[in-house]
Amino acid sequence: MVTIKKLAILWAVIAPLAVTAQVNIDSIKVDLSTFSAGLKAKDHTIVQKALAPEFGIYTYTWPSAQSLLSQIWESQEISSLELSSERLYEEEGKFVVDAVFTLSNQTRQKSKIGFNRNHKIVFVDYFDRLFGSSRYTESVRVATLPFENSESSIILTLQLNASQRPLRFLLDTGADGMAIRKTLADSLGLTVTHTQQAHVVGGQQQIEISKGNTVRLSESLVLNNQNIALFPRVRHQMDGIIGLNLIKRYITEINYDKSEISFYTFGNRKYEKKDITLPVKTSYGLILLPSSINLAGDQITGGNFIMDTGAAYYLILFSPFVYTNNLLQSGFKPESQAQTVSLGISSLVYNGKCNELFLGNGFVDRNIPITLQVGSKENSTISPSSPDGSLGVKFFSKFNFIIDLLKNEVHLIKR
Repeated sequence: MVTIKKLAILWAVIAPLAVTAQVNIDSIKVDLSTFSAGLKAKDHTIVQKALAPEFGIYTYTWPSAQSLLSQIWESQEISSLELSSERLYEEEGKFVVDAVFTLSNQTRQKSKIGFNRNHKIVFVDYFDRLFGSSRYTESVRVATLPFENSESSIILTLQLNASQRPLRFLLDTGADGMAIRKTLADSLGLTVTHTQQAHVVGGQQQIEISKGNTVRLSESLVLNNQNIALFPRVRHQMDGIIGLNLIKRYITEINYDKSEISFYTFGNRKYEKKDITLPVKTSYGLILLPSSINLAGDQITGGNFIMDTGAAYYLILFSPFVYTNNLLQSGFKPESQAQTVSLGISSLVYNGKCNELFLGNGFVDRNIPITLQVGSKENSTISPSSPDGSLGVKFFSKFNFIIDLLKNEVHLIKR
C-alpha cells in the first residue's frame, strides 16, 4: 500500500525530472528565435517575450537592464544569433546552450546563454562581457578589509581624493551610491558640480553632487570617478555612506565572525558552504528580495523587500503595501507605536511581531520583529516599481553572507 507520505517522497524525486523533461532543445529554439528577432529589430517589446523575470545584463535585472541593452544596440549591430551545437546542459539550476552572434561586420562572438525551467533567457554571457564581467572567468580576491561592527552595522574606513584622513563610512546596500556630510565635504575641499532631485524616505529632496572623486579603501581597492551626494546629516557619528557603487563591482563577502569584508572579481566562484541561496532583483538602484510574510494568521502576502544593511531594524513594511493588503485588519497586534519624521513628513509606525517570513526557495524565519508604516492612505497607492518593505541589518547580521549581483544571488551562512 502506498501511503500519502510515500507519495510525497516519490513526488519530491519525480517532480524535478518531470520539470526538466519540459526543457528541451526545441523549446529553447523557439524563445531563442524570438530573442534574435527582437535584437535585430532593436525592439524591447519583442525581446522581453523571450526573457525570464530574473533576466539580467551585468549586475542589472530587467527593467533596469533595458538601458544596458540599448547601449549594446548603439555599439553592436547584430545580424544573427544561432546555436553552435544542439547540446543542452545544466549549470547551477539553469539550462545552458552554446551560441554565436554574428555582427554586421561579420565578426562572430561566441556566447553561452542560460535559460530557466520555463525555457526563458536568464543571462547572455556575451552581453555581460561587453560590460567587463563574465561568470565563466576566474574569480580573484581583490582585498580583505577589517570592518567596525557598530550594533551590527558595517563601518568601513576609507580615504577620499588626496586626503590622508581616515573616514568612517557605513556600508549601505539600500543606497545606490555614496553620500557624505556637507560640513565634512567642505573641509575636504569636495567641489559641488551639480544638483539633482533625489528620492528619499518621505518624499524628494534637491541635493548637491560632487563628481569625479577617488575613493581608496586599500592599496588594491580604489574606486575612481565617483559621484558623492552631500547631505546635512548622514547618521549619528558617521562620515558618510557607501552603497551599490561598490557592491555592483565585486562579489562581496561579509564575515561577522571575523569582522572582515572581502571583495572578489565577478566570475566562476563556487559557494560550497552556503546554507541558503536567495534570488534577488537589481532594479531601480536597489537590491530587491522576492519575499512573503504571514503577519498574524494564515494569510500569506508576497512582496519585494529591499536588502538594506544601512537600516538598523529587522523588517519594515511600507504604508502602500500595508494598506493595499489590509494588514492592519489581519489580526496584527501592535506592541508599541511611534512617529517618524522625514523631510518634514510625519508617519505613524506600529511595532510588533510577524508570524513567518519566507525568503528564496523555502527559508522561513518565525516570530520576528516587524514595523508597519502607516502614512496617509491617500498617498499610499502602490506602484509596480515601488519596494514593499525593507529587510534591515538586524536580519542579515544573524548570518555571514555573500552578495553576487552578476548571478543575482545572496548566500546566507548561519553563524
